[in-house]
Amino acid sequence: MKGGDAVLVKEAPRSQWLGSGGRRLDVFVCLHLLFGSQLGVVLATRPGKLAALAGFSVLGHRLVTFRRWRDETEHAKRFFRAFFVLVLWLGFENCMIWAVSASDKNRETPMPALQDNVVELYYKLLNWLPPTPRGWLVYAFEHEWISIKEKLVALIALGFASVFDEVPFSGFGMCTRVVVCITGARAIRTAAFLMTIIPSPRPGPPTCFQRRFPPVPDTWLAFFKIGFAKLRSGGGCNDLILSGHGVIYSAVVAAFQEFFPHSWATPLLWLALARSNLRAALTLQHYSVDMFLATTVTVLTFKACEHVYPTQESRLKARPPGSPPDPKGPLQWALTAAVFAVLGVLAIIIIAGGA
Repeated sequence: MKGGDAVLVKEAPRSQWLGSGGRRLDVFVCLHLLFGSQLGVVLATRPGKLAALAGFSVLGHRLVTFRRWRDETEHAKRFFRAFFVLVLWLGFENCMIWAVSASDKNRETPMPALQDNVVELYYKLLNWLPPTPRGWLVYAFEHEWISIKEKLVALIALGFASVFDEVPFSGFGMCTRVVVCITGARAIRTAAFLMTIIPSPRPGPPTCFQRRFPPVPDTWLAFFKIGFAKLRSGGGCNDLILSGHGVIYSAVVAAFQEFFPHSWATPLLWLALARSNLRAALTLQHYSVDMFLATTVTVLTFKACEHVYPTQESRLKARPPGSPPDPKGPLQWALTAAVFAVLGVLAIIIIAGGA
């Protein structure tokens, strides 16, 4: 916070931020986490599409009339630089997923999966429970709800919360720390799975490599062309030890724990994280240790990134009522236009696509 930006006026009946004390953010995130999996069904209806358009319109109006741009623009450039580095690293990691799978000497031979004691314990508990609680447990951990999409929407909502005066932090500042954290944790993940080949939880036959990849070519040019030609959002075969999806899940939870701790959304996100971690092991996407290490490493990395956007030092002070809005220059209007463009793409994908 730069000097002269704000002065806290305790007697002010209503400051220029935290108009609802964060309640609107809390309600939105909780509802979306619990019922977001049904969003596609709702958006397929005419009232659902109209409601979504109304929501985008409200957000657009708040962006245009936002009064505290100075608190955001000082972090915007850092955010875009960090995001660019993340995109570059994910491209490199994408190639390394192919490289480590291709380096497996047993890629054409079905190898037994490692024993996962957490999964073993889950199925023993399932057999021990009476039918009714067993059904509840199966629904809670094996049914698809609170996916990565709902968690990412929660993170986007946290970033936009500053526009609605819901949190005393910069949206770009919070998101910069999250992006740097994800980049650092994903770098550790890449180094980890390149060091040791762990057999796939889905051994086959056919083997995981035979199902997902072409034969290893003879030339380096063809080798790296395969590595960079296709986005492997679902992972490969041996990119284990530390889950990439687990890093994303955990970064969202760490951000809420740091910037929005006293809410219903934060413990709900922790429960969703625990469920996602177990479900990844039950569906044989990862071993349970991969998810455990992803959460542990990401939370510690988020703490280590405190210098990127320090929580206490970056807390915004309330401005007195009647303070003039920050002037909008070319940078502010460019940021507004960029956000509108992203929102437009999201509106087309979500509303027209119904998902």
